[in-house]
Amino acid sequence: MVATARKSQHNGGIEVDKAVVADVLKVLARHNPRLSKAALAATGKVMAAISAATARLSAEQQRRIAADEKELAQAVEAVVASLAEKSRRNLEEVPVGKPLEVSTGTGLGQSLGIEEGRRRLAEFATPARIEDWAGPVAGPGDIEKMFGTKRSTLHDWQKRGAAIGLLKGERKHVFPLAQFVDGRPVEGMSRIRKIIPNPRVAWQWLIQTKPSIGGAPLDRLKKGYVDEVVDAAARDFR
Repeated sequence: MVATARKSQHNGGIEVDKAVVADVLKVLARHNPRLSKAALAATGKVMAAISAATARLSAEQQRRIAADEKELAQAVEAVVASLAEKSRRNLEEVPVGKPLEVSTGTGLGQSLGIEEGRRRLAEFATPARIEDWAGPVAGPGDIEKMFGTKRSTLHDWQKRGAAIGLLKGERKHVFPLAQFVDGRPVEGMSRIRKIIPNPRVAWQWLIQTKPSIGGAPLDRLKKGYVDEVVDAAARDFR
């Protein structure tokens, strides 16, 4: 098996055909079944490179090399040993970082009772009205007065995900007014709710600006960019 020699355009060295390396590896694997994969790969590359370099020599030079097998083996062994030593030195020269510092931390600290925990949590919690983050909202009665929408229709919209109702208190639902256009829910809302089932999360996502689509998703829905907004929701929540 003789490898085809090509001169590299980048550095003037020998380029070894990958197909040749593959052939060499097959032969090596067949005759050396116990050779590890790493050793097999390295040996194959060495043999292919030597074959490619030899192919560039004249017939007389090839004859001289083949005449003394012992000298040839010693020369190849010397070259491989030199490369191995160079690789070892390069590894030793790689800077090693400082030893890792093991830290156990300060632990969890003293356990708190349930009442003390609630008290401390209350110090951080800031109560906010639903209108403060959701915008103007209205209950079913007020929506019926404003838009003439029957409560049964509003309930059906909410059930199908076409309209978003936010829980206020224990059981009462209110509806953000910004989702209605001419008394009806904006088109595409039900598709958004299939992707974002939680109504609060869905509404917060709809009213926050998203630079990737050029504005708030709700505003983009009102302008007719339904597919664009649905795709954005799918990217964020799937």
